[in-house]
Amino acid sequence: MKKNNHIVIVGAGIVGLTSAALLAQSSFNKKYHIHVIDAGEPSEYKDDEDIDLRVSALSVGSIKIFQCLGIWQEVIKKRAYPYANMRVWDASDVADGMSAISFEAMALGLSELGFIVENNLLKAELQTLISSLDISMHYGIEITSIKESKDKSGVDVHLLGNEPMYADLLIGADGSNSLTRKLFNIRLKKHSYSQSAFVVHVETEKDHLDTAWQRFLPEGPIALLPLGKNRASVVWSTTSEKIAFNTTLNDEELGKLLTKSTDYALGNLKVISKRANFDLKYQHAVNYIDKNFVLVGDAAHNIHPLAGQGVNLGIADADCLIATINKTLNRNEYIGDKLSLRPYERKRKGANWMMLSFVDSLNKLFLIRSDLVGNLRNIGMRLFNKSRYLKSYAIKIALGIHS
Repeated sequence: MKKNNHIVIVGAGIVGLTSAALLAQSSFNKKYHIHVIDAGEPSEYKDDEDIDLRVSALSVGSIKIFQCLGIWQEVIKKRAYPYANMRVWDASDVADGMSAISFEAMALGLSELGFIVENNLLKAELQTLISSLDISMHYGIEITSIKESKDKSGVDVHLLGNEPMYADLLIGADGSNSLTRKLFNIRLKKHSYSQSAFVVHVETEKDHLDTAWQRFLPEGPIALLPLGKNRASVVWSTTSEKIAFNTTLNDEELGKLLTKSTDYALGNLKVISKRANFDLKYQHAVNYIDKNFVLVGDAAHNIHPLAGQGVNLGIADADCLIATINKTLNRNEYIGDKLSLRPYERKRKGANWMMLSFVDSLNKLFLIRSDLVGNLRNIGMRLFNKSRYLKSYAIKIALGIHS
């Protein structure tokens, strides 16, 4: 392989594929050939299959990026579920209580706050787009090591059973357990939440009113995300002991527990899917960049799901990185230099740190169970709910439309 002019992206998830598509469609990028490496296989999506358990709440900012890529209309044609409102309340109150916080798209002049979309659908549409672009996809490929090239201009990515692949820039989009991050010895600031996310789909007795509902329980928040008429995805961040208990329940028993845990906000809930759970952790890379290397998405940061920001932060990373690369190319500078990558790190590390810290603190605040803290928390929620400015500012940040 010719040892120049190559960008290699490791990880064919939503963020990695978005990065590849943005790069390939850039009017500046005429010099570098793009490769995507993934140890797994391509994502599959079938219209006639049931809704997948793994879904994401896409913000307005993320949707705009997919619109620019030209895939959003296809996603909408298949399966995407809008939510126009959000309602958040503490277990010590009720869903329509004085301290319950509500957000409405109408207040921002929007038709919706975002959409709930299956991860495998997004990946499938990105794969379809990429098949029409000048991008080389390499599935079922494992990385064994990464070394500086002999001429020290870039890096050689050594692959199991394959010839090394040269990269002027290596983009690590390989998730929270990122191998590329480890091979570049990038440290993490991290801690465990001592929680796992329990996920299941339910049929709801009441209309969800295109609203995302979230109740903070003593062990962690439980959310109901709208999935079409009278259907919702339950995402319950709770203790491993509670999840272990949930696995012992049959569907009817679990439905009753979920109904009670969501305080009958949508009436009786009926379990209609398989169940899954995954561990939750706080992670933030100390550095996002190195020579010829940059991190994006979960490889750089992990956030608690209570705000639904995980994939949106990663998509914003991809958008910012490609904008940074485009500016570098426009100046005829080298994309593998740390100096060229520094603007991306400054912008995204700061923005991500603020969101990670806010969500981390919010989760800790709601886990504190004392009458004094509970009363202060409810007072704070009431004051926040009455402040149009604070509510508008907070939701714009979350939606990626803050200027």
